[in-house]
Amino acid sequence: MDEPSSRNSSLQRKKPPWLKLDIPTIQLTPDDTPAPNQPVRRLRSVSMPGENPQTCIAALETSNNYLRPPAERLPSITQSIKRGTADWFGVSKDSDSTQRWRRKSLQHCSHLYGGLKTQVMREMELHSQDNLSLASTETPPPLYLPPLHPSHHHYGMQRGRTLGESTAGRRRRRSFMPPSFFEDDTADFPDDLDTSFFTREGLQDELSSYADEVFETPSEAALKQLDESELTGSALDRNELERSHLMMPLERGWRKAKAGSAVQPKVRLKQEVVSVNSHQQRGQRIVVPVKKLFAREKRPYGLGIVGRLTNRSYRKRIDSYVKRQIEDMDDHRPFFTYWITCVHLLITILAVTIYGIAPIGFSQHETVDSVLRNKGVYENVKFVQQQNFWVGPSSEALIHLGAKFSPCMRQDEEIHKLIQEKRALERESGCCVRNDRSGCLQTLQEECSSTLAVWVKWPQHPSAPSLNSKLRQHGAVCHQDPRICLEPASVSPHEWPDDITSWPVCTRFNSGNHTNLPHIDCTITGRPCCIGTKGRCEITSREYCDFMHGYFHEEATLCSQVACMDDVCGLLPFLNPEVPDQFSRLWLSLFLHAGILHCLVSVLFQMTVLRDIEKLAGWLRISIIYMLSGITGNLASAIFLPYRAEVGPAGSQFGILACLFVELFQSWQILERPWRAFAKLLAISVFFFSFGLLPWIDNFAHICGFVSGFFLSFAFLPYISFGRSDMYRKRVQICVFLLIFLGLFSALAVLFYIYPVKCDWCEYLTCIPITDKFCEKYDLNAHLL
Repeated sequence: MDEPSSRNSSLQRKKPPWLKLDIPTIQLTPDDTPAPNQPVRRLRSVSMPGENPQTCIAALETSNNYLRPPAERLPSITQSIKRGTADWFGVSKDSDSTQRWRRKSLQHCSHLYGGLKTQVMREMELHSQDNLSLASTETPPPLYLPPLHPSHHHYGMQRGRTLGESTAGRRRRRSFMPPSFFEDDTADFPDDLDTSFFTREGLQDELSSYADEVFETPSEAALKQLDESELTGSALDRNELERSHLMMPLERGWRKAKAGSAVQPKVRLKQEVVSVNSHQQRGQRIVVPVKKLFAREKRPYGLGIVGRLTNRSYRKRIDSYVKRQIEDMDDHRPFFTYWITCVHLLITILAVTIYGIAPIGFSQHETVDSVLRNKGVYENVKFVQQQNFWVGPSSEALIHLGAKFSPCMRQDEEIHKLIQEKRALERESGCCVRNDRSGCLQTLQEECSSTLAVWVKWPQHPSAPSLNSKLRQHGAVCHQDPRICLEPASVSPHEWPDDITSWPVCTRFNSGNHTNLPHIDCTITGRPCCIGTKGRCEITSREYCDFMHGYFHEEATLCSQVACMDDVCGLLPFLNPEVPDQFSRLWLSLFLHAGILHCLVSVLFQMTVLRDIEKLAGWLRISIIYMLSGITGNLASAIFLPYRAEVGPAGSQFGILACLFVELFQSWQILERPWRAFAKLLAISVFFFSFGLLPWIDNFAHICGFVSGFFLSFAFLPYISFGRSDMYRKRVQICVFLLIFLGLFSALAVLFYIYPVKCDWCEYLTCIPITDKFCEKYDLNAHLL
């Protein structure tokens, strides 16, 4: 019985009905006879019935050509040395033709299947192919990609290379397989090559597993046929993934799981699809983080963005009751975060556009110029302004916009005392009329020259009017007299009092040209000007007032007739001009920022930490914590730092930071290594508190905002319970911490409005004087040189 025919018949019985085996006959020379101890290797040429049979025939012919040995004899030793030397120096004709054939093959492969990676091309340029074997079990992990276009017909791949390319390398090295290589293909090594490897369906899945290791870009046909909707880079559907991409490990290699098999995959089903489209990959570094930022994924309790940054994780064993509570927690959209962020950006843009940008820096900015002042001569005046390193408006502009500033929220004792002293001096003032008729100015007697001017003072001057049959004791006032004012007129019973600081502003005068009164007929050269953030009033020229960035009152003649604190504070006027009442600054300042950089820091914090917490707690709870923490922090800052203009949601942000601590404490029992998580979070908080030692940053708002946010978080943040007793304990805890917060807020309100305190050393808790003027008072001052 013929041995080859028996083996062929055995092979025909074992092959599938659709499988056609083409076993070429090779005539071997005596030199090519394999040694007895040489390992047996096999290769089979397989064709599959398909729509285009010519493709299969071409594949078989190509395979036979690669396997057909040359008819020439072995070269001699001299020829081998010459050929090896030529190959070494790259001048061999065979080497040139081989390189040309390889370049054409790479171009053809790149056109059909996509560009090869640099690493793969480097490996293909090596002369040794000993590391390749059909029985290799090393395969890269599968990567799920969209299936390739069905028009692509591949004849086989071995570790990312085609079967024809692998055999071509052996042909060049004259390492031909013995005839037994083609016989009994399934008898000895049934798992070396799976039949699905050569099928059209199997090739698509196998190539998808090698694509990331071999091919760098997709083929041109795939780029034309793949729809952009399939290349979004998002996670695959779980059912579709299990149906079409579930891979199960075999003894060697990978293959698709059979229909109905219940084998669980060893890869995560949450693996993302890598986009194959090259033009979409250009923007993936930006698009993917943005998509993750706005992704609607549920926020895990106890972890969140800070937990991911600090490598926080759950314990391996968690009670089912606790698990159920975590799974049942609601997932919220961060509407409040988006709203407050848009408001912050809009207000900052408007503030910078309208009020401009102050000098940038950490110290004070000085401007010196010659200005016409009260005496009618030019004087060198220095204007001192605090710099703003946040790149934003000046301190007085921020106060005008609604910054936290105690003198605008209550009647400050120090400022009220300064105003009363100014009025007492003004009560004893008179009108200084120059002899050359160049003008007149309301001054004290020591400020008026006795040789160059006349100081008109009642009752010594003969122009003094009478009141209730007595001469007035106070006056005169430049350009104002009760005898010539028509509105409001000084008539009984509404006569103007003797105290000139109580006189009203005269809005209409007698139209006469000459009154024979020196303080009325002169040209007034100075009117009230409100300068600085403490409402300092001076009667001076308009030029000097503009240079000092003050508020010039053209209609008034005395400082007692203007409310400088109303000008400084802005917003709505006080109900009583003597008593500031803008307590709304406690929450209005939460929407303002000291500059562009300050706003960017707030936006970064809110779009990360605040957004993450709001997804857990919801917009209502987080807005309550945010606003109340900010108000409490601003109230504490107004008590201990009353004369510093502060803006920004610093107290609110540290109240949100306290929420992270409360969440950590509430989930302490389900976290892995909670002490380590606490230490990392504490280090981050200390780092943030250290920024409060810089100027224009309030540490009192940070501290009190953090404390109030800590109490409010226990009352408003959702929690998980670890039993009935723990649930009752946390309910009592909610009431206790609410009462503590109310007590804290009430105590601060009493200290602010009823029993104000003055703490000189408290400023060192919020600003360390690195230089002499690093923590200077933020007030505008003028100094004569």
